[in-house]
Parts: sequence; C-alpha cells; structure tokens
Amino acid sequence: MEIDGNDSLEEKYLLVAKADNVKHISSLLKAVNFKDVGVCFATEHGLKIVVEDSKCVQANTFIGSEIFQEYHLNDDTVAFRIDLNTLIECLTVFDGCSTNPSSTTALKLTYKEYGSPVKLLLEEGGIITDCSLRTMEVFDILDFSIPAESTTSKIILRSSDFKDILSDIDGTSDYVEFTFSEEPQYFKILTSGIAGKCSVEIPSKSEIMEQFVCSTTITVKYKYKQIKPFLKCMNISQKTLIRTNEEGLLCCQFMVQVDSHTCYLEYFVSTVHNASSIISHLIFILFSLLNNTS
Repeated sequence: MEIDGNDSLEEKYLLVAKADNVKHISSLLKAVNFKDVGVCFATEHGLKIVVEDSKCVQANTFIGSEIFQEYHLNDDTVAFRIDLNTLIECLTVFDGCSTNPSSTTALKLTYKEYGSPVKLLLEEGGIITDCSLRTMEVFDILDFSIPAESTTSKIILRSSDFKDILSDIDGTSDYVEFTFSEEPQYFKILTSGIAGKCSVEIPSKSEIMEQFVCSTTITVKYKYKQIKPFLKCMNISQKTLIRTNEEGLLCCQFMVQVDSHTCYLEYFVSTVHNASSIISHLIFILFSLLNNTS
C-alpha cells in the first residue's frame, strides 16, 4: 500500500498503522459497537478499544500489532476517545462498491498529537479516499477483571453452538439467568418472558463444551439487553470462554481467527444486584464530593 510514500515523516506521529485488509478491523469494531463512543488505547502490543454502558457493561476488542503490515508508536501508550459509528462508516466506505469479490481495502491510520484528529487513508482498486475523525479527551473507565484466583467457574464452548442457543431464547425476556453447577456439572440458561419460562441445560460432557471448571454452584442474573450483543461476537468467533467470580461478575471472551493470527473480544457484565450497588456507590461518592465543596 503506497498511499503515502514519505515514511520519513512517521516519527512526527504518535501512531501510524497500515493494514492491507481493513475488513478484519471493521468486523472487530462492529462486534463491540453497542454504544456510540469508544476509547482507543495504543500500546506496543497493538490497539485496544473499550466501550462502556452505565458502568455496568464493558466491551474490549484487542487488535494485535501483528494484524497490521506496519505499526509505529512513538509513546508508551496513546489514548483518545472516538465516535465508533463514524469510524466504522469510514472503514466500510468501499463495502458493496467493488465488482471484484476478492478485492480488499487497504488502510493507513495516523494520529499526530494529543487532541488532533485521527486521519484515515483508504484505497481500493486505485481509488483513494481520506477521512478525518475528531478525537476527544479520555475519561476514567472501570477496571473490570477476574483474576484466576477469584474465578469460581470457567467454561469454553463452540461459538456457533452457543449462538444458536442464545438466538432461540425468548427475546421478550427482561433478564437472563446463568447457572454454573458443581455437582452435577452443567451450565444452564434460564429466561422468563411473554411466552413463559425457557431453560436450556448443557452438561459438562456435551460435545459443544470444550472445558468445564466449577468450584461452587452459582446462579447469576443479567439484563437480557446486556447479553444480546454477544451474538455479534459469536458471528465472527470460533470459541467462547465464560468466567465468573463470587460476586457474579461475568466475563465472556471470544476468540477470533484473523488469517494466521488470533484476536480477542471481551465483554464484562455486572449482575443485576452488582449493577445497582455500583450505581449506589457512585451516587454516594457524588454526594460526598458535593458536601466537601460546600
């Protein structure tokens, strides 16, 4: 890709990334695009895009530096907020325009300095288009994590089969219950909607289950609208890893094969109880700050 042949200027940019096929990148971004704005972190290992909703749901997509044909970073970490809808629209600008099904869109992404726009140059079949996207200041984001020592259950399923199961549950349900049973060992999904209750139980020895680890039986409840975005992740992933801790924090990690490389999508979801606790805690902090300033 020779959109800009003056590589001597690259040291003037905080970030420069070039990819021969932008489709992989746009697919990963679409899978976490359940909110308009995302935070982009660039490190030596690649790009991490974080999307949050009400401090109860967090989605991460990891695009390793090996996915890019060229990747240059002139700082330890570069971070900015960006409108994901606009970014995806730019990356897919050539979709459906080519008469050659094997054609690909090449990308050069540059970010010059903090507060500057992200510049995109896209090329397909000799046609070049450039885009400039406004960036915004990064606010604090929650540090969701489930350390190995606090994991109470861990299962790995084939994404295609797990998607079929989630697609069949009642879409009118407000909540979804997940049960991880220690003895007998099984993973159960329960919904309750207009059509009544629906339950699917997957034994640990099921052919769609690749791994089942459970140290204690736990049942956790989540809002259905927070689980529904998983379907987009399973459309492009091969395996789904699900982990929980004692508080019921859910972590779903999706393995996506990109050529000979592996990328990951990750969703953290708080239980209904924990979500209320987080909101109450944030309100308490807000009132404390107001009292201190008055």
